[in-house]
Amino acid sequence: MAFRSLEDGELRATIAYARPETILGELSRETLLGWLGQEERQRHARFRFERDRDIYLVAHALLRRMLARVTGVAREALQFSAGEYGRPEISLPESAREFRFNLSHTHGLVALGVCRGADIGVDVEYVERRVELIGVAKHVFSEIEVEGLAALSGRAQRERFFELWTLKEAYIKAIGKGLSAPLRSITFDPTGPDPVPVRFGPEVADDHQRWCLRRFVGGRGHRLALALDGPGYPRVHCDEIQASELAEL
Repeated sequence: MAFRSLEDGELRATIAYARPETILGELSRETLLGWLGQEERQRHARFRFERDRDIYLVAHALLRRMLARVTGVAREALQFSAGEYGRPEISLPESAREFRFNLSHTHGLVALGVCRGADIGVDVEYVERRVELIGVAKHVFSEIEVEGLAALSGRAQRERFFELWTLKEAYIKAIGKGLSAPLRSITFDPTGPDPVPVRFGPEVADDHQRWCLRRFVGGRGHRLALALDGPGYPRVHCDEIQASELAEL
């Protein structure tokens, strides 16, 4: 099972992903709602479509159960607040503030990353969704990234697009600035093995050497990326969580 430890020298970060359809096939919505806080339950009720409600429900049930496991704090005692750019963080209790987390979801999958004492960003995307690849890339990718994407075709181009997209999203989520970051001044090179190299243009006040950027496959049709504030190749555990495991966390 994932989420065993985040102690120094063991796991630096852990990622879990779950399929809402699979989870809700074995655990009732009432059970998962019971794991959420009052504000989360109210937000859940405001979603218009059942699919959106289910994604939110599974994502936040996973979040509560996982954070309770790694922090040793009862899930109902965990309180959250939003940072300057809206990134959720643990606000109470103080003993749990050193743990950082990031949630992401897409069609058919939710993903959660947690680490201790470092910024973390996670993004997951469904690679089969309809998108005008080159058109979107010209707005958010660097010139070098667009050139590399345009040199590909068919499936290879689609795979490269979502590799770059998830890496870029994971990084801007890790720094907590969202779309206010100068995306076209951030260049990833996914052509080699992980960790993925990154370069920053003059508009980005950051050190590329401080980041560990990694890619994962979340089963058929999904791609994940991790951005972790830590040089080198720290140990990261990534695994799918089944309903029985979620109930045991």
